[in-house]
Amino acid sequence: MTRPFIIPLLLLLNSAYAQIHSDLKPGDTLKYAPLSHKPSWISIHSENANLGIALFMDGKKIKEQDDSRGIKSVERLYFTPEKGKKYELKVWAKSYVEKSKTAKVSIMESKNVAVLDGQFTPDQFVEDLRTFRSIREKANSGLYVYRTKEQIDSIYQKAEADARNSKNIFDFYKVIANVTGFEGSCHNYTDLPNHASYYLTQKPEYLPITLKNIDGRLLQDSKDVALPLGAEILSINGVPAKEMISRFSKYYFSDGYSMPYKETTGFERGMLDKFYIEFGTHKNYVISYQWNGNVKEVSLPGISLGNFKKLQDSRHSLTFDKKLLSEKYSFTKEAQGLYRLSVRGFDFATGKEDPAYKKFSAFLDQMMDTLEREKIENLIIDLRGNTGGTGALYEKVFSYLTQRPFRDSHYAYTKFNEVPMEEKLVITSLFLSNGVKDKHGLNAYLKQLYPKDVQGKYYWADDKNPSIMPNERTFKGQLYLLVDQRVASAASHLASLIKSYTNAIVIGKETVGGYYEHNGHLPLVYELPNTGIQTGFSIVHVIQDAQNLPDQKRGQGIMPHNKVKETDQEFLDQTDVYLKTVLELKKQ
Repeated sequence: MTRPFIIPLLLLLNSAYAQIHSDLKPGDTLKYAPLSHKPSWISIHSENANLGIALFMDGKKIKEQDDSRGIKSVERLYFTPEKGKKYELKVWAKSYVEKSKTAKVSIMESKNVAVLDGQFTPDQFVEDLRTFRSIREKANSGLYVYRTKEQIDSIYQKAEADARNSKNIFDFYKVIANVTGFEGSCHNYTDLPNHASYYLTQKPEYLPITLKNIDGRLLQDSKDVALPLGAEILSINGVPAKEMISRFSKYYFSDGYSMPYKETTGFERGMLDKFYIEFGTHKNYVISYQWNGNVKEVSLPGISLGNFKKLQDSRHSLTFDKKLLSEKYSFTKEAQGLYRLSVRGFDFATGKEDPAYKKFSAFLDQMMDTLEREKIENLIIDLRGNTGGTGALYEKVFSYLTQRPFRDSHYAYTKFNEVPMEEKLVITSLFLSNGVKDKHGLNAYLKQLYPKDVQGKYYWADDKNPSIMPNERTFKGQLYLLVDQRVASAASHLASLIKSYTNAIVIGKETVGGYYEHNGHLPLVYELPNTGIQTGFSIVHVIQDAQNLPDQKRGQGIMPHNKVKETDQEFLDQTDVYLKTVLELKKQ
């Protein structure tokens, strides 16, 4: 249902051009026509829902946004109207706390926006931390997989002292991110209710360069800045590069003890927010770097957040990544007798009934036609950048690579089939898109999937985990598997099967997803009562169908047989060192 705002009152405040309030029910979309004819900020706020917004010009969508993940969320949009154009803003609830279904929404147009303060008392932080632990203990089947109860008790004892000493929401967020990562699941997430940049200064105090972690070294990743592209950054404002990598890693989560994803991802995804949570903003940045064998130092003024965002969006290393991730899947000839199947995600189909699944199946059949017709003996399976998705898709791929039946898992279980602490449960967009609008719908779903209670564990129904037969045509030549630190969930599950049961030579970096087991299948999200911080995790512990291998220790991701490293020149040239390694091995 779509309905326009009824404007009961136009508030002409000192800094506000307009302000309105309205109710928003689940499934509704609110429509609002901006009143200002001058460049202005539009702030959309709700205490009861996480909002999605979209701006339309003459009926065409020009921007869609969901910066904030929490229920007590703010979305900010800088609006620059063109004369003679008609604008419309649409607002909808992407998620809400189970007990609160109708959301109060306010929209304000103003010249400037205030910095969010995020101030709470020590008692509020401690209460949120204790709630956080209760949620994990009652709902998270992965809590004690990699950590003993003594280790969990110890980290929470320190966390409570740190929470009590926290001065603001950033201090507390550091504490709670640390305990989230300690558990060891790449499906964990804990995030601020609003985008971190909303709490940060609007002054020009942001880092004037971008960074890329290449095998434990930070390289300068921007053209046309004061430092040479590819210069190795040794320290920033006295903080050594290795310390930056270590401190930054706590905001990113991996299965077990895997580190490559945790240590690299922040420099690609977290520089607009989490970098400044950890290291602060500064008027000046003293940067020590190495170039052509010489150590140099430069002092540079900070830049605006908008200019840093432009810098981050145009960084040198993105060129290769955009090319790599341009298609969800492809099949290409790389050399005489060598083809490559690339699959960058398993999120392009929802299941076997989806037309996209049938299209992908036909694509794989055509791949086999080519391999058989040309008598190809070498095939690359390239999973780099694949963060997972639908299980039916990875199973389909493996059915063309194996000669043995396989299953999604040996077994899988959750700790409950009636959701605990439902008063803090967030009804997410994933639930809403599947028709689940409250705890009753979720409980019915859980009882269907996890009916068997055996000593406090609810096991996945047998009919949901059938034996999968190999395809009638399977590839029997030499496989090369390319993985990087981003490979997770369904993609790392596929990688574990390929490594376990084929002749594949694995090339790349340790994956973020686990080899033997992981928590997956169904994510739940809860909101903490005071700060509004959201925390989520997948509730199902999955023991994967993978055999014990001597080079695979428990708690590791898929370990490569050949670990790739990138030279400075290869970084500058954007060389595909993974493909280069395959071609070198093939010659041997």
